[in-house]
Amino acid sequence: EEKIDIIEGDIKSTSDIFGKSVMDVITCNPPYMTNKHGLKNPNDAKAYARHEILCTLEDVVRETASVLRPMGRCYFVHRPFRLVEIFEVMRKYKIEPKRMRLVYPYVDKEANMVLIEGIKGANSYMVVEKPLIVYERVEGKTGVYTKELLEMYGMGE
Repeated sequence: EEKIDIIEGDIKSTSDIFGKSVMDVITCNPPYMTNKHGLKNPNDAKAYARHEILCTLEDVVRETASVLRPMGRCYFVHRPFRLVEIFEVMRKYKIEPKRMRLVYPYVDKEANMVLIEGIKGANSYMVVEKPLIVYERVEGKTGVYTKELLEMYGMGE
């Protein structure tokens, strides 16, 4: 409580709440699915978190661009199937994708998340980092994190 303030408001009004060009870093885990994708959870809060019901990817990126200072950084967690759209919208609002990392649940499964770093007003150049694998298969066990993930969580050897 001493380190953060929680401010409630409509994400589509972020720049009205905070002002323009006032932030150095923004992180966001926006709703992944459009109204055309996936099953909607009957729980409103979960449906809002997962589907673009109350805000869209464009709303999130537009407001991010508005409140970021020049050369400010943003970090998004999203779904790989929307990468083309994500990059198009970021560039529309002058946020240049700079780093990307695909996240795979297991080494032999399809990527189910993508981590993206963008910089407002930067030049074009993007680094694609090595994949992040979340789980490894260990006989007789499920949900065993990889060494890399354990180290990220500060639980490595």
